[in-house]
Amino acid sequence: MGFRTRFLNHDITIPAMDRRAINAWVAGSTINFPKPSGRRLEPLAALYFWRRPNQDRLFYADIAGLYNHLFFAQAFEKGKPLEWVTTFENYTIPFLKQTELIEGKQDKASEVEWGYVRPGFGLGFRQPVPPFREDNMAAVDFIVEPGFLYFGRHNHRKGFVKPRDTFELRTRLQVKWDALTRNFMNLVDTGFAFGADGIWGHRARWRDWGINRQERGHNSYALVTAYGVGSMRLPFADSGRHRLIGSVFGGIGHHLDRFNRNVTQRLGGGVNPVGEEFHTLGNPVLPGAAYLEFFPRHYLIAYGEYRFAATFFSFLHFYGGGAYLDPRKINNGKILREDTIMPFAGARITTGLPGKLRLVIDYAHNFGLKRRGKGYGNQVTIWVSRLF
Repeated sequence: MGFRTRFLNHDITIPAMDRRAINAWVAGSTINFPKPSGRRLEPLAALYFWRRPNQDRLFYADIAGLYNHLFFAQAFEKGKPLEWVTTFENYTIPFLKQTELIEGKQDKASEVEWGYVRPGFGLGFRQPVPPFREDNMAAVDFIVEPGFLYFGRHNHRKGFVKPRDTFELRTRLQVKWDALTRNFMNLVDTGFAFGADGIWGHRARWRDWGINRQERGHNSYALVTAYGVGSMRLPFADSGRHRLIGSVFGGIGHHLDRFNRNVTQRLGGGVNPVGEEFHTLGNPVLPGAAYLEFFPRHYLIAYGEYRFAATFFSFLHFYGGGAYLDPRKINNGKILREDTIMPFAGARITTGLPGKLRLVIDYAHNFGLKRRGKGYGNQVTIWVSRLF
């Protein structure tokens, strides 16, 4: 269904997007202040592909070169819900020693170059759900993910023991229900979505590592995450230009370290997609934080947004909420995990531009993210995307 409106005394018709086949690029950057160590500016760019030609096939991919995530599903029999599934994910950033941020500062004692390559194979069940658009579906997938986790250069401090390169076997059960509608700007319109993701993994070779082996080694680990997203028109409003949007994300794990968490267990900032795409529904965002600033053992994030359509192509978002998680902190000279509440608030504008561009500018302030001696976390995000 296309979109028709009248703007500045002109009739405007926007043809319907063919959501069976989408190609897009996205590029942008976040600006953090006060800056965490070495992370004032965080640029990011990627390609996105989506193919849903019929009920029997689904393919989507995020391609960023150093990080890629691909998913393909094909029904065993035409018109039937059972399918086979293949996936691929890699995180391979060469020559970059990485570490966690502790109160905004790098933990130099744990710097190490690392990455992984992780194909996957499995079985799934997929069924269309109301309102029966291309991305409205219920899906259950069981995937086996044999992979390789590797480590390169480290900080070479005396007494530092590097983690071992290892074969890693993961089993994953993911559930998704997407009954959301989206407008022509791909913003969530009405409906709801929910899902969960459970992972059990085993590393063939693992050991205590770090300075004097202070980081505990666990061969086996598990984590569970879940989410819910909903959107509705503002009650009692006489116009469809007002929307209320809410989401809840949560996760908990056992024997987790920063190398075995899934994307849904790594918390950071950036633009919040809030239900814009089927495949990113379960990705949590912590407003005001840097990308992947936290690797908690457990977390809960509640998010609420009021959105106003200033014009048919420009939207103002005002949001707030809070997070509960256990970041690493320094207490009496020791690094410990401490349960922390992080309220946040922010505003965003999403607008169309000539040349089929979409621009997003977002500002977020986190009242509970304290960066040592510098103040609380703030972030400005500028994001441009285009279908091609």
